[in-house]
Amino acid sequence: MDVRPRLGIIGGGRLAEGIAKTWLARTGQAPVIWSRSGPRDNRISEATWTTKWTGTLEAESVAVAIPGRALLELAGGNEQAKQFTGNVFNAAASLSRASLQHVFPQATIVFIAPFLIDGANSIPMVALRPANLSDAEWTKANAALDDFGDCDVVEDEAAFAQLYLLGAAWPAVILAAVRAAADAGVQRLENEIAIDLGRRIFFRGINSLLNAETSGEIATPGGITERGLKSLGEVTVLFHTVFQQMQARAEELRA
Repeated sequence: MDVRPRLGIIGGGRLAEGIAKTWLARTGQAPVIWSRSGPRDNRISEATWTTKWTGTLEAESVAVAIPGRALLELAGGNEQAKQFTGNVFNAAASLSRASLQHVFPQATIVFIAPFLIDGANSIPMVALRPANLSDAEWTKANAALDDFGDCDVVEDEAAFAQLYLLGAAWPAVILAAVRAAADAGVQRLENEIAIDLGRRIFFRGINSLLNAETSGEIATPGGITERGLKSLGEVTVLFHTVFQQMQARAEELRA
């Protein structure tokens, strides 16, 4: 008797690749993958590739890892999608619940915000629990989510939309800012050894402050830290503006 696959993935990009590799590493079971550009065996060789996107619906759960509009164009009105009764884990920020429920009217739909980290065998995520889902249905869906890694659960859709950006996109932007700060700190050093040492000291200090159990305040001779903090200006306003731009882009993509 053929064993039903546990996970199907719609998409073949970096998000789909990360989900597939993590699932395989943590469960030992090959996911079924469909990509608009065809099989990519060189990237996820252990996966089972299907030439039709509906092949992913043979699995118990399906992860959506393509943009919302692309999925609606692909699956809108499809009878197999209408009959699918498994879990649909939607990782596309651009899909509304109403649009996805129209495509998969009988499925258990859970929105997820995955945080992909290269080389890590887990995908921490935030999941939005549907308000109309029973405890038994949620327990079943959550059991599959646990196979990806740590999962925090929220029930407020507006909060989830904000948390989606905080999980991966915003930290990536902040990391770029931190790296720029490191560049500014070593720009007057000409020796490559000194530059490398300066970067290590900087990131070691950042890591220590992030992991400190205290308030993170630090004292330096002559008020050097205090002078720097006073010179920052309205950096919070800058970050707020950047975050608003990311929220606006997420709204533009919403289907």
